[in-house]
Amino acid sequence: MLGEGGFGSVFEGNLTDGIKVAVKRLQGLCQVKKFFVDEVKTIGSIHHLNLVRLIGFCAKKSHTLLIYEYMANGSPDRWIFHNKSHDSMLDWQQRKKIILGIAKGLTYLRQDCRQKIVHLDIKPQNILLHENFNAKVSDFGLSKLINRDQSQVVTTMRGTPGYLASEWLSSVITEKVDIYSFGVVLLEILCGRKVLIAAGLRKTCIY
Repeated sequence: MLGEGGFGSVFEGNLTDGIKVAVKRLQGLCQVKKFFVDEVKTIGSIHHLNLVRLIGFCAKKSHTLLIYEYMANGSPDRWIFHNKSHDSMLDWQQRKKIILGIAKGLTYLRQDCRQKIVHLDIKPQNILLHENFNAKVSDFGLSKLINRDQSQVVTTMRGTPGYLASEWLSSVITEKVDIYSFGVVLLEILCGRKVLIAAGLRKTCIY
């Protein structure tokens, strides 16, 4: 097991040709089914150096699985928040590389896809690092497709507290909500400190 999240668990596996993969096993009913369909529909049709590649999936009886390329260094939070070994901390060049990788992935989703894709849950746990620390955006289960001629979209609130833009106070949002979330992640990477939500305030703070 590599980790657990709100929709299930992620395991390390190997294909018959020896290629290492990450397998997400989804658990639950209706909500998980929607997550599964949205993930396959969104990331299954796009390819970019800074987006995690979906290799395959399984939807048979009780088995709901998503198979991704394996990312050896996990997510940035493992290196930023939980690593107390000075020798294993990210240097400034690695941090810069991760930040630029996330930015390139989001730029592709916003500018170069047939439909604009708003991720809606950008946070360190949804960014994965290759063995050379190339950053890739992952977890598209909450994403929203927007036609290229649309400037805004109406949707229910989704995402993670602390990374949500003030636009979410209304039901009408733009793709800029991802830019706000990216800004919070950028500060976390630079400061090495996790975002906190000040009690009683709708503000994101880095302490």
